[in-house]
Amino acid sequence: MVLNDISAHDKFLLMLEWMLALEERHADVLEPGLVYIAYNSSDIRDLTFGASDAANKLSEVLECLQQAFRTTDVIAREGLGYWILTPFTKIDPVIGKVRKVLTTAPQNGLAIAQSNVRIFMLRDHVAARPANYKSGQEFLEYLLTLPAPILPT
Repeated sequence: MVLNDISAHDKFLLMLEWMLALEERHADVLEPGLVYIAYNSSDIRDLTFGASDAANKLSEVLECLQQAFRTTDVIAREGLGYWILTPFTKIDPVIGKVRKVLTTAPQNGLAIAQSNVRIFMLRDHVAARPANYKSGQEFLEYLLTLPAPILPT
């Protein structure tokens, strides 16, 4: 499970860096979006009874996300948060998918607070990102410093 998470995270970063480079050269070709869904440690602690149970619950969240999004969307877990890279998209379908996750997750005992979801369209942030953020990981950290966008109702 841990090796799968590391491998998925590495693949995610590789794809993100490729899309960032593509967006810098040819804006509006792919129109990729990024979704960040964060869990609080207290949420996981309330749902589980130990480290093994918590790891299993985080895997359930990943499975729930994989079912809600397309197979072409790349999902990676980073700590208690999940990054979802959605190539070839507009903002409305992404919001619809996130709403689906928010409504179906509680059925699996995986409540996700709407306030813990952030959606970014890459084209809105590629030009604004500081030049010293060269890697995909640094770009993700930069996005998390921005004010949280509100998920439309």
